[in-house]
Amino acid sequence: MDRYLNPRCSLSIANTKGLLNAPGDNNCFLNSAIQVLWNLDVFRKSFRLIHGHACMQESCIFCALKVLFTQFQYSEAEILPPDALRKALAKSYADQQIFKLGCMDDAAECLEKILQRIHFHIAHDEKEDMCNVGHCITHQKFALTIIEQCFCSACGATSEPFPFTELVHYVSTSALCAQARLITQTCFTGGTVPFGRLLKIACAVGDSRNCPSNCGEKIEINRVLMNTPDVVTIGLIWDSDRASSEQTKLVLQSIGTTLKVEELFHKVIDSDFKQTTFNLAGLVTYYGKHYSTFFYRAKQSQWIYFDDANFRQVGHAWSSVVDMCIKGRYQPLLLIYANPSYELVDISSAPTLQTYLTEYDPPQNPGK
Repeated sequence: MDRYLNPRCSLSIANTKGLLNAPGDNNCFLNSAIQVLWNLDVFRKSFRLIHGHACMQESCIFCALKVLFTQFQYSEAEILPPDALRKALAKSYADQQIFKLGCMDDAAECLEKILQRIHFHIAHDEKEDMCNVGHCITHQKFALTIIEQCFCSACGATSEPFPFTELVHYVSTSALCAQARLITQTCFTGGTVPFGRLLKIACAVGDSRNCPSNCGEKIEINRVLMNTPDVVTIGLIWDSDRASSEQTKLVLQSIGTTLKVEELFHKVIDSDFKQTTFNLAGLVTYYGKHYSTFFYRAKQSQWIYFDDANFRQVGHAWSSVVDMCIKGRYQPLLLIYANPSYELVDISSAPTLQTYLTEYDPPQNPGK
């Protein structure tokens, strides 16, 4: 245990704490999601500003997360129990049979569901796919508002625009590896492709559509980013939870430490925002039915590894994380990219009072 850090005597990682995962609790997926939210400055600082919300009492994820974040900041305990949040998740999603106590679940889905419930608690009257209020951390900072549309260069036909929002942008690791190998084989001069561009190419693999006018052409889908989030979360989809060491190594070595949204999408509406460079801030990994997390502390220029109750410094360079993951065969599942020039949410429209609800009843979209 000497390689792990004691948060009481390590000033370089103040307010860093482990999270309890007792035998049979299977909290690792939740602990990874919590560490992502706590270590993301834009979420932690924005969440601190908001107090009024629609409370669900014992199933209130907002309250449970508030208590846990207060413990992160002020408690002298080295290890915190995530029990209240685990129970709130179980009660909140009992109808969907997910996040049941004692059962393992998916860290990516857990992060998404927590963010969705944060929206519900602080922007109860706004539809999830149409939320535009300034204080909604979920939609102002995490959500990607996208319009998909097809254009046929052969006959000029255009499909109807399809708008949607996503909290995680998913890509297949098989497609990612195939494109990475292809680029390596074709770049004879040693040139490289930006990671955002590689993701866009991989996302397009096998995703062609028929021409809207049925002229016979197969056409690519154009994706346009309509908003300006401060966090871009990339979800990596694996064919197996026991991937080969070769594939795991190739994926890790393909990951870029920076990302530009103009490389990820065909068009970005905000001309200034498309030049923004996002930095790789965090990584959630999986191996042997267990989740763990790496996060970069910019003030200390240090990568920290979180494994439930334990955490330790990995190194200053991303290569140290890659080496550790390759040796441990950790499969990267979530990549968290953050805008270093983020702004906190505008709380002028945020609720100031705590109201109580007896059931989860979000506004419904027309026609649903």
